[in-house]
Amino acid sequence: MAEVYKVVTALYAQVYKSIGTDGKPKSKNNTILMGSFVKILPEENGNWQKIYAFSKEGWIDKSCIGLSPSLKCFYVDVGQGDGALIEVGNDENGLKIIIDGGPNDNLSHYLSKWQYKYYFDQNKKVHLDYIFISHFDKDHYQGLIDIINDDHYTIGTIYHNGIAKFNNAKVNFPKLEYNTELGKKSKQGNEYFLETSFSTLAEFNALKLKGGMLDLQEKFLAAVNNATSQGRLANFQRLDHTSVIPQKLINNKNFKIEALGPVTSLINAKLAYKYFDDEAHTINGHSLVLKITYGNRWFLYGGDLNIPAEEHLMEHYQNTNPFEVDVAKSCHHGASEFTTEFMNQVNPYATVISSGDNETYSHPRADAIGCAGKYTKSKRPLVFSTELARSIDSTNRIKYGMINLRCDGENIIMAQMKEAVSTGSIWDLYEEVHFNPSI
Repeated sequence: MAEVYKVVTALYAQVYKSIGTDGKPKSKNNTILMGSFVKILPEENGNWQKIYAFSKEGWIDKSCIGLSPSLKCFYVDVGQGDGALIEVGNDENGLKIIIDGGPNDNLSHYLSKWQYKYYFDQNKKVHLDYIFISHFDKDHYQGLIDIINDDHYTIGTIYHNGIAKFNNAKVNFPKLEYNTELGKKSKQGNEYFLETSFSTLAEFNALKLKGGMLDLQEKFLAAVNNATSQGRLANFQRLDHTSVIPQKLINNKNFKIEALGPVTSLINAKLAYKYFDDEAHTINGHSLVLKITYGNRWFLYGGDLNIPAEEHLMEHYQNTNPFEVDVAKSCHHGASEFTTEFMNQVNPYATVISSGDNETYSHPRADAIGCAGKYTKSKRPLVFSTELARSIDSTNRIKYGMINLRCDGENIIMAQMKEAVSTGSIWDLYEEVHFNPSI
């Protein structure tokens, strides 16, 4: 007889050791977050189903399990960088989305050794509907190269911000045309704009042929070309504030991704990007700014926005405020490069900071943590850190941290693993009440 599996569809579910003669559960032995698969065992007792999950047998409320979970976000600890996995719905009706990939193999290992291990073990393909690259800095996209090269994955669309990086020390750097390591900068009136960009894969390849492209970016381009030639990647597309990503109804809830940035310009009928101070501010400041809506809840992913970029965005949207959300991924790993006006507009209940142990940056900065707690709609705001969520095992090996988010379209929970567990739940869990304006 084939084994039967279901998935936890409640935000989280308690599992108990036994059911008493009165039909009530006894001795909680686990807490399972939405999206976890459980093996269905033959025994039932009223509204309770016996299951096997995470090396334990136990009893779970039948109303907590089903076939299609709601939104899950995994803010993966990729060290000094960003990397997040979003899943909503199931393989038949849902989406799998990656936003940035970090500078190393942490995200790739998490996917292959844990989240999608079943697929890998069964030699099944994993379809990633979208991969978003906020911008082409190493700590946001290098870790995606292994994923894109891995033939276990098929990919719908890779979205990017359209700004390439070059190395002026290369022999073939086109120094007669490029006057920055992002390409050609020109002056229009009193402002400078970056003219060099790419939208399609063909344009990306053309920029490489022109010369001077950063070695890491050439390696990434080779992976994209490889996946395309193998038929594993369908689309490669630039995003900006004018782009539209198709909405989808998942579990009878609207799922939408809006690109609020970068806000681009047309100079002499050609696409251009406002030049912010220097090359680093320009590529960081024109990060993809993504607002995700699921049901009645909102989530923000803003790459490495900085002060001039936030001012540019607020000036563009003027008297409107599309940035307010329930949970925000902190821009630029908790750096001091932010405006309090922009943080006040974001106004979340919870902020997630993704950073590592690079002491030259000292991320997250004290003022970023303080302002994340100040500019919020909650009286008890939540500030999570992938770096602080780490622990070590019995051999002093680092166990990388991860921040978990679950949303059913109306309610949200967030959780991180405890560093040590003696009895009860492994989770440091923050329930729906923390995402309610009354708290």
